[in-house]
Amino acid sequence: MQVNRYLTDKHFDRIDHALGRPVDPLAETYRNHFAVGAGSAECLVMMASDHWRDDGIAGDLRMMSVTPAGRAALAEHLRQIGDRHRLYVVTFNGIEMTAVATSHAKARYAKWLDMYDLAPDLTFGEFARRSRVRLM
Repeated sequence: MQVNRYLTDKHFDRIDHALGRPVDPLAETYRNHFAVGAGSAECLVMMASDHWRDDGIAGDLRMMSVTPAGRAALAEHLRQIGDRHRLYVVTFNGIEMTAVATSHAKARYAKWLDMYDLAPDLTFGEFARRSRVRLM
């Protein structure tokens, strides 16, 4: 699952972007690629880093992917900056739904918003009483 975030450190923001901004960069991600101008200063920096692997050229672009060392470095950076995004499981009427949030309460509220489209008469108070939230 993805997190809507921007990292001020450009190096780590590029790694995060290449992986699809995952909650956990050490877990399997749905993507792992970054296209950069072949021969650009940015490309040369990436090629010199052990956080990136060169996957070849496609036209005027050099395709790069994040190495296990890059994933580990991003995970450590997220820990250091105090990123609080976690994956939660919200259970309602026996149905488990995943949510990315910074707290149990925000995960519950996000899932109620999703449910509201299907059941507009369901109040948040009722949803909160009948739902359970846990960290995944």
